[in-house]
Amino acid sequence: MMILPNPDLAAPRMHRRLTFLRSSAAFAGGWLLLLAAFGAYSATSHWQAFEQEVSESGRALQRAISQRVAQHDAHLTGLSALGLAQAQPSEDFDLVAKSILRFYPRIVAIDLVRLSSGTSPDVVSSVTSGDGSTVDPAQVSRAVEMLTPGKAAYGADAKPGHYRVMKRMNETMAVSLDIDGAKLVEGEELPRWATLRLSTAEGPLLETGARQPDAAGFLARTVSFDASIASATQPLRLSLQRHVTLAQLLPPLPFALFAALSLAGLVLVRSLLKHRQDAALAREAAEAASQREALRQHETKLAHALRINSMGEMASGIAHELTQPLTALLSQSQAGRRIAAANGLTDTPIDTVLAANVLQAKRAADILVRLRAYVGKSALEAGVHDLGRHVADIVALSRIDLDRRGIALDIEIPEAPALARIDPVEIEQVIHNLIRNAADAVEQTERADGRVLVALKPAGASYEITVSDNGTGIPPDILPRLFEPFFSSKPDGMGLGLSLCESIVERFDGSISAGNGAAGGAVFTVRLPAAQDMQKREEAAE
Repeated sequence: MMILPNPDLAAPRMHRRLTFLRSSAAFAGGWLLLLAAFGAYSATSHWQAFEQEVSESGRALQRAISQRVAQHDAHLTGLSALGLAQAQPSEDFDLVAKSILRFYPRIVAIDLVRLSSGTSPDVVSSVTSGDGSTVDPAQVSRAVEMLTPGKAAYGADAKPGHYRVMKRMNETMAVSLDIDGAKLVEGEELPRWATLRLSTAEGPLLETGARQPDAAGFLARTVSFDASIASATQPLRLSLQRHVTLAQLLPPLPFALFAALSLAGLVLVRSLLKHRQDAALAREAAEAASQREALRQHETKLAHALRINSMGEMASGIAHELTQPLTALLSQSQAGRRIAAANGLTDTPIDTVLAANVLQAKRAADILVRLRAYVGKSALEAGVHDLGRHVADIVALSRIDLDRRGIALDIEIPEAPALARIDPVEIEQVIHNLIRNAADAVEQTERADGRVLVALKPAGASYEITVSDNGTGIPPDILPRLFEPFFSSKPDGMGLGLSLCESIVERFDGSISAGNGAAGGAVFTVRLPAAQDMQKREEAAE
């Protein structure tokens, strides 16, 4: 037989356990503990917020300074190329140097130095904004003495807060930039609370920012961010600090408000202890609050999942809605071709236009299928397709643009099918990107006989697709980095096109390479395994 506890006996035991709160000393001690806990929580949360703010501001400044430092290297490369392209210094070099000084105020002087070759080094050309210091040609000569042509080096400057970046152009010439370190950080980039220090191994370049508070020195704390600037030629270090006082860690107004509220709460608890029923209601209320919080957290998770699902449904709905007009376009175009054929208009301009509509409608439908597969988290599997057909399709699509730009687009494909395991849409994207890059290169030369050739041919157990042009070709210094993400030789390029092409080709066990043709111009080669060879390798692996 189970013996249930007597409520009348349980209540006095609970009452005896809580009677200590009626003591004034215990009451004051409990209140002080609450204040201490709130103070610790407030100080910890504010400290974490200050740390995050300083870290985010420091990373933003680090990125901005790194970009500006990288611009210095780019200017050195451009000035070196300009100097090497001329038999002797001319007004072109000075004109470019003045333009750099005008648009980049932190570069205060650009000097072209003839290195020691039987005579002492001397300055061939010097362009300054007025804030730069006089270059020491002997110092530049010593700095680049052990460097190979095309390499850059860092050096100190005679003027405080300045430093130099020098690059050896060839055996006899070098170019030097005088950088004002104080201008590497713009005024609006520095938070009003921050103390900033930008320095090199020789000392500080820039020290500025908020003044350290004098009051409550032993209670003040410092939040710091310290990192080096990502550059092989300019060894800079950034330090960002924020001085935090006790009043910032523990704001008086919220603390006083919590003290008043907690005191009122404890007084209320003391009064509730007088009544057993009120205490039970308080426990029930606390349990209900806990359940509501758990329910709220669960609802928050459900709402987040609902938003994710809604986004997927929206994308799927868009793909579905676009499929209908595409299907109508495809049907109408095919019907138009049948009407044209019935009226003897086969292979006429109107039939050619309708055929192009059919082709592009099918291509758009393939893209929508891929979108719906992505939303549904089911990747499309590659299949065996004829490379010749898809190369011809994308060449026909690209020819319209190249004809408009006055560039001839030729194609060479074998008559026999070139079967490979690919995704047609992605391979067409790769070829289209290569054709467009080749056309851009040819257009820059402004030659009247601009030409791009797309060729497909078997190469052993693989097929090779080459896209060549008669432009200026690829410079040797750019060729090794051509497929690096975010590297671009175009002023407005993002540097992602060739990197994405490489990823797509490698996904089909292929490869892509670039080089210069014997007669000039660039040549890009895409190699893809033949379908028969891939099947043999899969069977051997099994």
